[in-house]
Amino acid sequence: MKNGFGQTTLAGEVTKTTDGAVFFVQDNGTELWVPRSVCLQGEDVDEGDTDLVVADWWLEKNGVTP
Repeated sequence: MKNGFGQTTLAGEVTKTTDGAVFFVQDNGTELWVPRSVCLQGEDVDEGDTDLVVADWWLEKNGVTP
C-alpha cells in the first residue's frame, strides 16, 4: 500500500538481520534482503518486526510487488 511519501508498506515478517540489511518474508511468500538504508527507521528494524516500510524506487528497481 503506497502511503504518498515515496514509500510502500510490505506485509510480512523480518526473519534475519545484519548491520546493513534485513531478510524479509512477504505474506505472499516472497523472500528478499532489503538494505536498511531504504527502510523507514531502518536502523531500528529487528527480527520479528512486521510490515516493513520501503522506498518505492528500491521496490521498482528490484521488481518487488507489494
